[in-house]
Amino acid sequence: MKTNFFLFAISFALFFSSCSSDDDNSGDNGGDPTTVSLVGTWKLTAATAAQSVDLNMDGTVSDNLLEELPCFEDTIMVNDDNTYDQNVEEVVVNVEMVGPLVVVTADCTGTTLNETGTWSLDGDKLTFTPTGMDPKEVTITLIETTLSFTDAVEDLGDVALVFTRQ
Repeated sequence: MKTNFFLFAISFALFFSSCSSDDDNSGDNGGDPTTVSLVGTWKLTAATAAQSVDLNMDGTVSDNLLEELPCFEDTIMVNDDNTYDQNVEEVVVNVEMVGPLVVVTADCTGTTLNETGTWSLDGDKLTFTPTGMDPKEVTITLIETTLSFTDAVEDLGDVALVFTRQ
């Protein structure tokens, strides 16, 4: 059985938040996202899976998904009008049964997808709504220029994502 789906384009479209543009952006906020603005450009710099995988079939398993799929890129522009624009590399994921084993492989298609939507923030709860899709809520941690959260990704389990302000 073989299934193709766009894993990262959907699962990584879960970011975005901000406070007013006059928030204080200085110093360590202790992870309190209400004191640091998220308006700006963010790039995915780490994606760590709960389980090790060999997506690129090089014979080495790793929980570092960006190492397993170095072609994957995700950049999000968070706007102060509670909208966002996201450019994410399209990834095709293949799930195959090989005897009793489930083999998951992935590869970038070379196509950059653009996702748009809206966001809202209540404390550390970020709700984003991609255009035409249902809202999704994640709990974020924001310390200076690093935004992080964990999300469940189909066939990989929980994935810890880290975005860095550009």
